[in-house]
Amino acid sequence: MKKLSSPEKASYICIAAAFAGIIITTLALNAMCEYDAVRPVEFFIVPVCALFAAIGIKKSGAEGAIMLTALCLTICADFIMVILEDYYPISLAFFSAAQLAYYARILFVRKAGAQNFKYLTASVCARAAVCACIVAAATLILPQEKLLAALAAFYFANLAANFTEACLLCAKRTRGNVQDTGPYAIFAAGLALFICCDICVALNAADTAGIDLPANLLYAISLLIWIFYAPSQALLALSVKRGLICRGSAQTN
Repeated sequence: MKKLSSPEKASYICIAAAFAGIIITTLALNAMCEYDAVRPVEFFIVPVCALFAAIGIKKSGAEGAIMLTALCLTICADFIMVILEDYYPISLAFFSAAQLAYYARILFVRKAGAQNFKYLTASVCARAAVCACIVAAATLILPQEKLLAALAAFYFANLAANFTEACLLCAKRTRGNVQDTGPYAIFAAGLALFICCDICVALNAADTAGIDLPANLLYAISLLIWIFYAPSQALLALSVKRGLICRGSAQTN
């Protein structure tokens, strides 16, 4: 494994410092209930992560390109949801596209082969069935917001499926004694935090379904959303940086 060049190291340090500043500012403004002031700051969380993923993308190969695409789709979704605060179905469509990009990464890693073709067939069929059931249930629960409910359900079903398949991928590579399991464990961890974030988002919007939560709980949830979201995006971006994750094991071998 080649060592990082000095410009790369400097770039990573600057991005890490900027990311830390954004997180601290986001949490501080949310804690003070300065919701209008915090939105532009919140928006820059994913662009900073995308910039991190873009540095040295040639070393990351196809996986890096897929992950950068997913992060760019997430940026579009965040711009609509966080900055415009409107057109939520379009935002959810971008979030869903990002999840499909993550799925493409999982399938790319598994690649070709008879056994993997069987897995691909089973994976696509199972995912389609689960998505159909969850989307149908969501539209029944929220008939007044069918499009929004369907898109949200499709997005979350794919997020949960991606987390499950990322864990299965880690388990497979661990059993096969593959050395670079670390990036996929980080990928799975990022998806897990993403799920936690979206559960908080759903709770924050519980009033849409006629569920009233205490004000103190909603305040805590508003903080947890970003406590989960920011690290999730950072881990997803980091999951393609083998030079940072696996250098020790590579040098040992």
